[in-house]
Amino acid sequence: MFNRGFAFDKIGEFDQAIEDYSRAIELDPHNPFAYYNKGISLDRKGDYERAIESFSQAISLESGKADFYHNRGFAFRKLKNYERAIGDYSQAISLDPTHFKAFYNRAFCYDKLKSYQQAEEDYEKAIALNNTNISALHLLATI
Repeated sequence: MFNRGFAFDKIGEFDQAIEDYSRAIELDPHNPFAYYNKGISLDRKGDYERAIESFSQAISLESGKADFYHNRGFAFRKLKNYERAIGDYSQAISLDPTHFKAFYNRAFCYDKLKSYQQAEEDYEKAIALNNTNISALHLLATI
């Protein structure tokens, strides 16, 4: 069920993916990756609040995965809850100090909150990790 859900997600059949991940969770409610992947499909479908719930369940089962926090932060960001997003990105960075996307997205949130110094610092850290990312270079220049 998990693998079929993954396949459905990859072809854009998010409802079917969510259904399969839900069934996988029924079969193994202690698999954090089933909740995480379900969250990704919910996010791609645009159901950010349910995605946050699913990512939170994954985190409750496996709190040491930076991507779990990053993706939940990204769902918060899409809801314009920048403070909560920053908290999750910060947790992702504490777990993986080389997490380019967490620095990049946290910088974006700081920028939205007009915390320009913090945004600048995070864009610089993101660029230090990936100096060919045009978007990060452009956004740093705008700061």
